[in-house]
Amino acid sequence: MQIKSIVILTLIALAAIWSCDVTETDEQGAIEDAILALIAADDSTYAIEGMDNIDDEDYSLVKASNSDVSGVTAMEVTVLDSDYVWRFGRSGMNNERGITIEIEDDTSAIALITHHITGTFHARQFERVWTSDTTSVRGDSVQFSQKSIDQTINRRVIFRLFVSPAGEERWKRTAMTLAYGSSGEVLNIEAVEWVAEDSVSVLTDFENVFYGHDNPLAFAIMGANRINTIVSNELEGDSELVVGRFGFHPRVHGPGFRNRIRFHYDETLDTGDKVYTRGIPVVDHLNRHFKGFIEVTDQRTLFDHDYEMYTSATVGFVYKMRNHVRD
Repeated sequence: MQIKSIVILTLIALAAIWSCDVTETDEQGAIEDAILALIAADDSTYAIEGMDNIDDEDYSLVKASNSDVSGVTAMEVTVLDSDYVWRFGRSGMNNERGITIEIEDDTSAIALITHHITGTFHARQFERVWTSDTTSVRGDSVQFSQKSIDQTINRRVIFRLFVSPAGEERWKRTAMTLAYGSSGEVLNIEAVEWVAEDSVSVLTDFENVFYGHDNPLAFAIMGANRINTIVSNELEGDSELVVGRFGFHPRVHGPGFRNRIRFHYDETLDTGDKVYTRGIPVVDHLNRHFKGFIEVTDQRTLFDHDYEMYTSATVGFVYKMRNHVRD
């Protein structure tokens, strides 16, 4: 009789332990499902812009006289070469998104959203035929090269569970990091200086500093806005193409809205890092979330057919427009 009682008690204990494990697993699964549903419902926020196929893109290179190119690097002379027309494109672009959810407790979780981007970058070189002193047309093809794109971009997002006065539970996004990734080992975006009126934010820890409602990235709708991008590269001087796109919002401008703003080389710091800067245009909608990103490309990727790597780095962000931004 005693043995029978011991067996029964043991089975009851095991059943209780198993039940707790099942309950905990089910709860974690429910949290993951709720967060995955939120991400899917707001895909425009978490998608990566500017990585689509490009059939034929012109970076509007200008004719350079001998006086224009004196005292600049060999790479800059190539960029300003008046004898050729260059066209660039991307094909076979593929973006595989992965989501890993780390559950901190019953009311808090962090999602790591990873984009693995692959494809092929094309550079085509044509003869430039000058029809006058200021105008030219594209002539015969001279050379063609292609480089494989293999880039991973990460962003971390915090989700928290809120309970309404009626007792309804709802998960919400409360903060996220910048999206950051690079291809190659010689080029990096070391920092971004976000300048709005008298406010200056220096962004360096892209993967760990979260921005949310309490500390959003913001531009002033009535003031001067500027971004300085600090770039490290093994090449000296103005040897990168730095381009930004700003003001994307699917419900304001539609998914086809694009702009391309080229940053200008400003200086080289004592550390050897280079500063590219550009004023940022105002987007005329207060407190609405907009997306933007900065892409830095090594000019060898663009203009050197013997350079086999696709070398680029990007930082993506979500920001708002405000009446005033102050320190």
